[in-house]
Amino acid sequence: MRTHASARRILLCGILVPALLHPPIGAAQSTLDTPGRELNLQGGVSCDEATRAVLARTSAQPQAAIYQPTDRDDADAVLRSLSNLGNDPPGCGAAFGVRGLVKWTLVGSGWPPKDAPGQRAGVPWNADAVYDLTLAGEAGGRAAAGAGIIAVRFLLADGAQLPWLVREVGQSLLRALAIPSDIPDSTRELERGRLAAWLGATPVADSAFSAYRAAGGDAHRAALELGRVRLAIGAADGAALYYEAASSTDARIIAALRADIALIADSAELAAFDALGPSPRAGWLREFWERRDLESLKPRGARLSEHYARMATARAHFRLLTYPRRYELNELWVNRDAEFDDRGLIFIRHGAPDDSVSATRAGACPNSSWLYRRSDGNLIFHFVARENPDDWRLVESLANVGGGAGATTRVSQASPSHRCAAIDGLLESRARLDPIYRRLAVTQNKLNWERELDLTTRSREVGTTTDSDPLRYPKVLDVAWRAYGLLGGAGGSGGRVLLLVSVPARSLTPISTEPIGYGFRMRVVARSGAHLVEIDTVRRFAVRSTPGPDDMITFTTELPVPAGIWRVGTAIEQPVDAAGQFFSDGEVTVPSESGGLALSDIVLGAATGGRPWTAPDGPFPLSPTGSYFRGEPVPIYYEVAGAAVGGELETEITFTPEEEERGVTVGF
Repeated sequence: MRTHASARRILLCGILVPALLHPPIGAAQSTLDTPGRELNLQGGVSCDEATRAVLARTSAQPQAAIYQPTDRDDADAVLRSLSNLGNDPPGCGAAFGVRGLVKWTLVGSGWPPKDAPGQRAGVPWNADAVYDLTLAGEAGGRAAAGAGIIAVRFLLADGAQLPWLVREVGQSLLRALAIPSDIPDSTRELERGRLAAWLGATPVADSAFSAYRAAGGDAHRAALELGRVRLAIGAADGAALYYEAASSTDARIIAALRADIALIADSAELAAFDALGPSPRAGWLREFWERRDLESLKPRGARLSEHYARMATARAHFRLLTYPRRYELNELWVNRDAEFDDRGLIFIRHGAPDDSVSATRAGACPNSSWLYRRSDGNLIFHFVARENPDDWRLVESLANVGGGAGATTRVSQASPSHRCAAIDGLLESRARLDPIYRRLAVTQNKLNWERELDLTTRSREVGTTTDSDPLRYPKVLDVAWRAYGLLGGAGGSGGRVLLLVSVPARSLTPISTEPIGYGFRMRVVARSGAHLVEIDTVRRFAVRSTPGPDDMITFTTELPVPAGIWRVGTAIEQPVDAAGQFFSDGEVTVPSESGGLALSDIVLGAATGGRPWTAPDGPFPLSPTGSYFRGEPVPIYYEVAGAAVGGELETEITFTPEEEERGVTVGF
């Protein structure tokens, strides 16, 4: 054995690597003694000295490297000596912890691990360091929790760099972190909570972060971590904790909040967030989330909780185990440093799909297609796992799933070694997602593939740049809905929005039989700039007899609003059978009476059987559906403002049938 004793030593001062130079937000200062003398390994290191060496490195104070090797032989001798200390009776778990610290200093040394005492050939130094720290934790004793803390800091520094390893050793480290220790709870419980949250062990994470807060940990960090955990499970106090954290000016907490919203926010929103500088973000974030609540017609706070619930689901089902991700040239959607595969990124933006389909065949690449039903156009996404079965990528066309090209020309195909095999019945398996796949199953011509590419391209452009959280009902309620922008009436300075709702008899379920009655729950949200109108109401109707197959229940709601362009959304639910539907119109123009000549929307009427509505100049029968047969009369109502008294006024209205380019113009 070589005897370069002067080089074979452990320094008991300092943190070991840059990953620990910046401890986690809110890490507490340890009061453990940190001796400044050097230990000569040749002379023998006691278990007590090894224990103090591990415990010292749980401190938040910057420290120097624990070991400075002179050459490879010296490093091998140090690792052998620590292995002997750990394995020889009576055993010393702390020695494995120190061995892990030594291995971490060898990262980047250029010396590969080899088949020698204390080393694992083929296992990188950083992973082997974590294995040793885990071994120290499993051994128990005073150093167990300290080894666990150091391992968690290695593993979760700036995001999990070795996610597969976190999953492998995570439960063992959690057990080590639960062992009572000389280390302050404000240090131990924080790392226990961080690891538990990563692993999805929600009760453990909540318990640990609560203990961290009770032990005097940073209040804003405790609020952030507890808020995240509790929002994900829909706990009532989750939002309050989140906004408490958002009142912090700590740059690290601000960065953590930004990372969470960056999964859905657009570039303009992120720029606005960044422009706030070091100031608190609570007000800005509240507006960020409530704007999405209004968009989805949900109660305030729903979207915030939904976001963290989606993140928890994505971590459980769509987490990448190796990254950064490797990409071929010209791949569609590059997320090199993402924590999730492409399915997870779409899931966080839009939630669970309304339908999903896979085609499993021998030799085929794992694949899945997701459908999101949307009133403004359905979204369809195709995913495939080529090289790595845990790394699912969004592809341009269903044809790419089976190794084909379809109508794709812009994006190169995968290399031959990563190309997927053809799948029998692939097109038929997607027939229920969209009629284009049924047509392609019959005729695979250029026109059909181009139509499919148009569909998937729009889906990708919308789906990867927006987020949504639409209302979902167990049963779809068949409803006809229209929104009209009108003037405010005689002497009025504003305007109004007229909402017309019609429910056909086939969708009706009575709430009572004597008398026959029907009921609906209705939520309306109208927005224009800084103006906001919200209505939550219940409408009930009694009828003399059961409606016939061609009958409808039709009702109106009027919203007094200022002039402007309004985005109007309405959600209608029949509570008795949980059937519902929602609608939105992004351009309901309410004309101004003070800006010169102005024309309202054209309200469509019915010659017979219309719903009576009291207009400013008398009754008008509203058309429940706004549709007509050829030759049928079309009563209309509209309002004009700004015309000179006694002057002449001429109006032209053009009627254009659906799917036709030319219409009929009528003058008044």
